[in-house]
Amino acid sequence: MCQLLALAFNEPVTPALSFRGFRHRATCNPHGWGLASFAGSTARITKEPARADNSDVVESILENHDLSSRIFIGHVRYGNVGGVSMNNTHPFAKSLRGKDFVLAHNGTLDKDQLKTLTNGCYIPDGSTDSELALCALADWLVDTDCPFTDFASIHDWLRDLNDHGNMNLLFSEGEHLFAYHDSNGYNGLCWTRRESPFSRVSLRDEDWTANLPEEKSPSQRGYVIATKPLTNGEKWTDFGHGGLMVFRNGEIVYQD
Repeated sequence: MCQLLALAFNEPVTPALSFRGFRHRATCNPHGWGLASFAGSTARITKEPARADNSDVVESILENHDLSSRIFIGHVRYGNVGGVSMNNTHPFAKSLRGKDFVLAHNGTLDKDQLKTLTNGCYIPDGSTDSELALCALADWLVDTDCPFTDFASIHDWLRDLNDHGNMNLLFSEGEHLFAYHDSNGYNGLCWTRRESPFSRVSLRDEDWTANLPEEKSPSQRGYVIATKPLTNGEKWTDFGHGGLMVFRNGEIVYQD
């Protein structure tokens, strides 16, 4: 089953610690990986239709201390809908209101039902249900002129979308990070708060320990979201079923 990763902080951070462990989840999700970051409203997406734990590109990301962003969205893929290709590799992006709108998904949604929710304004480049869900969401936001800050309306729409299958979603327009957990609890989604005073943590997926007080600025604060906990030494909290959390500048601005 695909797995998700996101970072949402008040100032730019690097993804090296979280992605170092997360990449090993490609063992059971070998069909692609991707990582999106933002510079303002412009997204940078690096991805491959290949295993993350065998990728030289991933190694370069772990070593690139210049790669930083307030928001990251990551994904490792098990391709149960759509073949193994670059176009079917998450995260996906479309332009919406002059901003890059990025989404990653795990679960399976009924594509025939999704097609009834689209109006043809946004067209998938690949053949996944996930990218079609992005198109349906973007179409709805445009058709209803719903602002990104109308969290309750977006939450209601996501719950309706969830009726068409299983879904955990991460999406962002570069300012807010939205994280939605499946109404039936499919595959899990959890979060941890990371702020000063930082602790010493160890990765669950690799024999690696990080002394966060030596690596983090005291002014950094924010959240790490993942399908399953990434570290020991931090408290991880499960999302509620059908729950949506929205993060901005390293803080929770909506939770239900």
